[in-house]
Amino acid sequence: MEEHDIPPIDLVVVNLYPFEATVANPDCDLPTAIENIDIGGPTMLRAAAKNNKFVAVVVNPADYGGIVELLQSNDGCLDQATRFVASLNVAQRLPYGGEFTARAIHTLIRDVKRSITATAIMPDALTSLAPAIERAADDVADAVCAAGRFDAVAEFASILPLSIVVDLVGLPAHGKARMLEWAAATFNLFEGFNERSRESFQGLRELRDFLNEFGKPEKMQHGGLARRIFDEAPGKGVPPEEAAQMLRDYIAPSLDTTISTAAYLAWHFADSPDQWQLVREDKSLIGNAVEEVVRLTTPIRAFSRYVAEDVEMHGVSMKQGQRVLVVYASANRDETVFPDADRFDVTRKTHRHLGFGQGPHMCMGMHLARLELNALIRAMAERVASWHLDGVPQTAMNNTIRAFSYLPMRVERA
Repeated sequence: MEEHDIPPIDLVVVNLYPFEATVANPDCDLPTAIENIDIGGPTMLRAAAKNNKFVAVVVNPADYGGIVELLQSNDGCLDQATRFVASLNVAQRLPYGGEFTARAIHTLIRDVKRSITATAIMPDALTSLAPAIERAADDVADAVCAAGRFDAVAEFASILPLSIVVDLVGLPAHGKARMLEWAAATFNLFEGFNERSRESFQGLRELRDFLNEFGKPEKMQHGGLARRIFDEAPGKGVPPEEAAQMLRDYIAPSLDTTISTAAYLAWHFADSPDQWQLVREDKSLIGNAVEEVVRLTTPIRAFSRYVAEDVEMHGVSMKQGQRVLVVYASANRDETVFPDADRFDVTRKTHRHLGFGQGPHMCMGMHLARLELNALIRAMAERVASWHLDGVPQTAMNNTIRAFSYLPMRVERA
């Protein structure tokens, strides 16, 4: 890493992960530590280091409650209880007066858009899709079992999410070959700005052009969930061209995060064969196994928030307009909430994990992701006796997503 990549900043780092406590050492060489830390942590810290005008605060992973409190801050609330917001311009314009404020407008727009896109992927709407998802999972399981050896990213984790987005959600199949690249580009632009971000702008432009050309009701697949956006949008004041761009919510969030988790699912069951046997012997554990994989994977390791008002939290003073790094993955390994937190345990009570986020920005597609992951585990449990790592995995480099780019796997049939 070049020296100019890390300008001097006031960086408060408190025990990013239990196994990366060295970063908290005042004598730590920060650029070296950032370069060597586990993927997810370094990219977020690197993003923080890009701008010397804000403070990045990583709260202690033992403070699960503090992270939840921060995430649950409603950035549309008009009282002084709101401490953290998602938008810098909102934070900079506080305090404020009047009934309609920057913060209120931000929240109104967010809520309207989410109400439109979320309608199609709420549990009731997804009920009719469950049989098709189960059949697609069976096809994936049959294919990898017939092969015996396979790349668990390209040939296992990616197949079902892609087919869901194209065939069931109803996006035009024309863009299928590029959707994974567009999704990765979107997440590269979520936090920070580096060479990876600059290279990703072209992918975002391609996605915009694709949606402008094909994001029309008449070009959506008949019966697909995406058509509902165009049914809902006019009644809520959203013009057709903006509704078309909202279709991106079915591409990036529906692909990379689910693919990441599905690949880690394979890795965890290969690494902990006893847990796979528990699932095979008791299929009622499948749902809990999904939540445990999400907890440990935390595909989106962290997001940031801006401080809306001066506050002291867990011994760290933060000023209005400064930036806070909210590390979901740290909270998900809090030993006071999840005993022996680094251990994969399909019997663990995981309902409090933050793998899908928390608060007003909680993952909109979590119900669809759960359906897909449950279906994959069920299909594999019916066919596979054991999973085995079959080579050296490769990590995907992305500014936001924690994932494998290649995961060689071997399975033995039941």
